[in-house]
Amino acid sequence: MATGSISKQERISEIRLERRMLNRRDLLILRRDICNGCGICVEVCPKDALNMKPAVTKNGSLLRLPVIEIDEEKCVMCGICVALCPLGALEAWVNDEKIAMFVENEAIPSMMRSVTIDKGLCRPDCGLKCEESCPRDAIKVNVERENCQVKKINDVQVDDNLCIYCKVCEYACPYGAIAVEKTLEGSVIVDTEKCPPNCRICIQVCPSNAITLEGGGLVVHRELCIFCKACEKVCPEEAVHVNIERASHTPIKSAIWINILERFASYKTAAKELDAKARWKQKSLFENRLLQVKPLLRLLYKEEK
Repeated sequence: MATGSISKQERISEIRLERRMLNRRDLLILRRDICNGCGICVEVCPKDALNMKPAVTKNGSLLRLPVIEIDEEKCVMCGICVALCPLGALEAWVNDEKIAMFVENEAIPSMMRSVTIDKGLCRPDCGLKCEESCPRDAIKVNVERENCQVKKINDVQVDDNLCIYCKVCEYACPYGAIAVEKTLEGSVIVDTEKCPPNCRICIQVCPSNAITLEGGGLVVHRELCIFCKACEKVCPEEAVHVNIERASHTPIKSAIWINILERFASYKTAAKELDAKARWKQKSLFENRLLQVKPLLRLLYKEEK
């Protein structure tokens, strides 16, 4: 492999792109084993280096998830796809550090997501609901047992590589010990009149079990949805519409982010972000100005005394 060129290794479980330079090694990994083919990475790629093969469905059932492909000839290893992947199926490494290039250079903000567990509220009679309910097996509870009964909860660990920050554990916990901050917020609209009888495709593709069948009709539990848009992509009747209204992230330092947001969310959402960026910049200017005048205010105050 020539220095600076990108090589590609493809396996059933992953795609791996690598670029070696004199003092730097860039690595981009797509983990197909946890990707549900939502397609956000395809939408945000500035070089159109990613594409998606559609899902295979039959008689209202999902036979194969959509498949994401990466063109190493077009990819520039920017890592925008990594920053926005809602399932954590994409990873970017710079040397031995797990970070995307555009995040490293602050061209795009870091996405805000977190799981906070107050272990002081954990009780052994909780039924280990957080671990039991997690759709990705991302939570492991370390316990002490006596006669097969949980007597003490020692620790609760969350695997960041698997967690999709869906709030399922938060709502399952009977004692309110868990708080989850999601990256994306929005709404999901289902035109049930278009839904074919006995179709379960959107239910099967949903990574957080946010779509259920109740009373003969589809119900979307917005509080559990991560707004990955996979349900919208696989619906054969285009009956599902996902609207991304907000993304939680660190302060914006580049206009690139506004363009990206418009690609995968909407112009309206991007306009809100632009307005928020202007307000944040104005606030920063005011705070900086305040820091400059504070010594003068102190001096004037002393003189008046």
